[in-house]
Amino acid sequence: MLIDESRVERLVVHRVGNPSRDESLQLSERASSVDDEVSGLLLDGYLKGIVSDKKKHQFFHESELNLNEIYHYSRQFFRGELDFLEVSHRIAKHLYARSQHPNISAGDLLVILFSGLSDGDSSQRGLGVFKSEIRDEFLTLVDSGDVIDIRHATGINPKLIDKGALILENGPTVYAVDRLGHSAKFWLDDFLKAMRVPDAVSSSRMVASVVEQLSSEIEDPVEQSRFKDEVLTLCGTEEEVSTGQLSAAAEKYVPREQVSQAFDSAAESYGFSLDEEARLPAQNVAKRLERTLSKVNIPHGISLLLPSGMTLQNVQSLSDEGELTVTLTLARHD
Repeated sequence: MLIDESRVERLVVHRVGNPSRDESLQLSERASSVDDEVSGLLLDGYLKGIVSDKKKHQFFHESELNLNEIYHYSRQFFRGELDFLEVSHRIAKHLYARSQHPNISAGDLLVILFSGLSDGDSSQRGLGVFKSEIRDEFLTLVDSGDVIDIRHATGINPKLIDKGALILENGPTVYAVDRLGHSAKFWLDDFLKAMRVPDAVSSSRMVASVVEQLSSEIEDPVEQSRFKDEVLTLCGTEEEVSTGQLSAAAEKYVPREQVSQAFDSAAESYGFSLDEEARLPAQNVAKRLERTLSKVNIPHGISLLLPSGMTLQNVQSLSDEGELTVTLTLARHD
């Protein structure tokens, strides 16, 4: 997404409390005036801070996409069925209704209409929705002529996004971020209902974490070593590897239900899921696995770091009169 030619067209600010604490929803009845300095801060802070492939998400709904409130309201606005102030009111009301969790803080909601966003082929508009929950403290200087005084002030730092979304005019794509999501994951899950769009980096990281988890669940160290060798060989002989291929390799050593559970758990952690046909750069996956898969857990709480190019063939242990003898048989890869 190219944003060099972007402009701020409209801006309105609402104040959204937490209804569970009897905090109110305060709606502005007109848009705010925006001068060049404010516009520059919004573009350089909020817009530039949210447009990133790592923050790319997609709206979803369990039954039908049009039942996703934020997606539906934004489509109505972009089609000209709602004006800017009305769509901002609907967004604020929806946020207020979803702010019931006790850890959700009150904050200022900025709804911004950007224009001049480009995907390289055409220009489009975007609705920015940013909630500021933390007021920063500043020192300001006041020059009265004979003395320069210093004063205390509080305000919003546009370079530090607490919660944000950029809803694009074309398609269900939304850039989203929740810096404070550790306390209550309502922004992505309940308010936006958006799932992350996987890229090669995040997909490789997610699949690597699944392989590492499954490897740690194989109790026999020899079988564990064979599984690791099979995965690294697969990644070393192919340009791309699918999640289905990795699942099939894992199912030789652990039950299918265990493999499915590991992928489901990773999908919940990473915010996206991959089907069996999803293809990943094999080199990326191998790079992430190389160091961790060289470590093998053997009995008695011992971990072995295998030398490069070596595989574990056999483990024998003998405990006698308080002494433990472990005999390892290693072999070089073919």
